[in-house]
Amino acid sequence: MAFNLQEQSISYGDFTVLSDFSLSIKKGEKVALLGKSGSGKSTLLKHLFDLEKENSTYIPQELGLVNNLSVFHNVYISKLDENSLFVNLRNLILPSKQYKDEILKVLKEVELEDKLHSKIANLSGGQKQRCAISRAVFDKKQILLADEPISALDEYLSDEILKLLTTKFETSICALHNVDLAIKNFDRVIGLKNGKVLVDKACSDLNEDDRQKLYYVCD
Repeated sequence: MAFNLQEQSISYGDFTVLSDFSLSIKKGEKVALLGKSGSGKSTLLKHLFDLEKENSTYIPQELGLVNNLSVFHNVYISKLDENSLFVNLRNLILPSKQYKDEILKVLKEVELEDKLHSKIANLSGGQKQRCAISRAVFDKKQILLADEPISALDEYLSDEILKLLTTKFETSICALHNVDLAIKNFDRVIGLKNGKVLVDKACSDLNEDDRQKLYYVCD
């Protein structure tokens, strides 16, 4: 079991967002969280990350990128804790060929290889998202927790990125707004509204009523 929450109250600051909330997610599941802003998706993802920091990589909505550093360095940041101070300083000043090649390979998968040395401040919103996604993939953790990772991408790239994310991680949990992309790329969908679960089903078991509820929670 990757996560097992039983009748928990989950808060954002002093405000309880999810009350008496229960959720079980097995290892290997690909789960899409659907709902509009304020539904509890972000609070839930942050809570799950706090529970499994060692095994998870987290993409927040604000991305957590360093604007005055290059794409290379922002992706490399995910490995800071694994390397010595000497290795980190060397790669900050003069990136090694090994890490450049490894990171370039990841960037090619999100069509961002031409921005390897570009500063984050000079990128578009969609390019920044793809950099954050590359950092998560390069981190090579078992669990992905992603909060609206494709909100600035067109439908083609969104579909390609979701395919990548559900392939690269053993367990993937992503907050989305797009019902059709969620059903297409994930095994299970959970529809949240005002901190309550309206739908929680395998995508293969969804009926028309379930689909209408999912469109409702995202409207």
